[in-house]
Order: sequence, then structure tokens, then C-alpha cells
Amino acid sequence: MPGRNAIAAFLVAFLGTSPALAQNVAWPAFGPLRNLLTFEGYTDTLPDFAGPLDGSAELTIFTEGNHFPVLLPLALERFPNWCRANHACEADASRILAVTLPQPMIVRILKDGGARLGNAVLPVGADKPIFPDLIMGGTAPLKQLHDAGIVGPRAQVFARSRGMAMLLPRKFIVHDIDEFAERVGRMILASPGEPGAREQYRASLQAMIGKERTARLFGREVTAFPGRLGIQHRDVPYALLNGLADGGLIVRHLARFYAEAFPDLLRAIDVAGAERFGQEIGVVETERARRHPLAAAFRRFLMEAAQSAYPDGGFAVLGPDVFGRSLDL
Repeated sequence: MPGRNAIAAFLVAFLGTSPALAQNVAWPAFGPLRNLLTFEGYTDTLPDFAGPLDGSAELTIFTEGNHFPVLLPLALERFPNWCRANHACEADASRILAVTLPQPMIVRILKDGGARLGNAVLPVGADKPIFPDLIMGGTAPLKQLHDAGIVGPRAQVFARSRGMAMLLPRKFIVHDIDEFAERVGRMILASPGEPGAREQYRASLQAMIGKERTARLFGREVTAFPGRLGIQHRDVPYALLNGLADGGLIVRHLARFYAEAFPDLLRAIDVAGAERFGQEIGVVETERARRHPLAAAFRRFLMEAAQSAYPDGGFAVLGPDVFGRSLDL
């Protein structure tokens, strides 16, 4: 599994007051080990920022977060090795920053100029120490960033998801989406704060089980719980691991990743026919990339490695007519 051998100590829990049955979830670890104070618990922890926030990063990537199990091992492990093996660049994993939040959050941070992290403020901007060299996401959010003057007019496709899958507690067994729709009492999926992913799941369900059954299933949705972040790749496994939901819907590669990360607690079940609802991910440079030579090197590496690394991580196999295709923004 991507990242299984990572030697990091990046343990992230969840914000907010937890219900009595909730427990800390030790997050899969990425990045170099550092002998620094680490917060492990429900509050005052920092989700989805891997790397330095002090402006020392020599490569900064902002991306929609659902492909983090593939991207982080590529960026923090394989890319520095590729640089050394090819004598093409010098990359230190401790000087790479990856921000892997949902697409609406990425867009807002970049357009608003930062984010609040508890009582701290993280300034983000072309004139600030933190600003991405590369941005990854779907066509619609990248268009928003182009319209705001943050990225250029063309992105390049490097991956495509395979639609949704079911993520379930290990003890709860269903075999297909019909059983899921009938038997799951409390469902968890992307919140309204992630409208793209949420509507993708709704459209998939309507095509497979019909509008009425989809509406009934959404009527049993767990919409809120203490500490919910509005980040599906954290909220969904957290709710299932803590008994806050009976079953979840999430993109197939993440369902597989969590089932492998927590094999005694979770299982993943594919949804037949969901692959046609998959979404492409593209990469685009910002103006700042011109000042950071590692950005161009990483993009070359990505287009070499992604064609096999992403299918290995549960993404679709892309033919030559799709992989590397230009997206007009």
C-alpha cells in the first residue's frame, strides 16, 4: 500500500469535543521523522498540512486531498530518490510542503489569502512565505483559480478516480449497493461543504438505485457530529471507526486505503458501475514555480511516475489519449 513504509511521525486526530464513545485515530504517517513536540488527540491538531509552514519549503503543492495516499509517498519518498538517481535535482523531503485539503477549501485559502488554524493565522499569497508552486484538482476548481488569476490557462491530466465504493465496519457485511441502501441505518459521506464529491455520489446512486431510494438513503445520513471537519477523507473513516455511522460512501481508492490501513476494523466493497462517474485530476503551475526549480523537476517526475503509481493506488488506468491531456481553464 502506498506510504505503508513511510517513516514519519505525522499523527493527526480530529478537532472538536468528541462524544463519549469516540477515540483518537492514529492517522497513517507520511514525511520525515523529526524529534519535535507532537499533539495527539482530538483538539489543537493540524490536519492535512505535511511539511514546513515557516516559508522554508523549496517545493509547495496545494491539492484536493483525496489522492493523498498516492501523492504523499511520491512527493516525500520517491521524488527525492528520483532526483538523486537521475542527478536531475536536489530534493530534501523536509523542505517539501503538501497541503491536501478538499477542493473548496484549497480554492478559498488561495482566494482569501490564508486560513485560521485555531488561534493562529496562516497567511498564504504570492507575496507571502507560503504559496503553492503546483496546484492539483478537478477542472472546475482549477477554472476558479484561473479566473482569479492564480494559475495559468492550461492544466495537465495525470489521474482519474474510479467512482465511489462502500466503506464499512468490519463486522457489518453487505455485498452490493442495493443491500447497502436497504440495510445501512446511518450513512456517512462528503458533507455539503464538499459539493462536488457529494453530488458525484448522489448522481451515482440515482443512476444505480433510482431517485426515490437515493432520497431515502440520504434521509438516513449522519450530517453532523462533534468535531466534524467537513473533510470527507477524515470524517468518513472517523465516523465509522467510532461507531457514529453504520456505513460510508467514499471514492474507491480511499475505501481501499482505509481498509488496508485498519484491516481489523474496516472493509471496502466496490460498487459495480460506479467507475463511469470518476473524476480527472490535473496539475498546473503558478507564477511562483518559475522561482523554484524543483517545481519543474517534480512535474517531470510526476508525469513519469503517475501512470503506474496511481493505478497501483486504486485509480483508473489511463490510455495515451487521456494521460497527459491538456485541460483548458
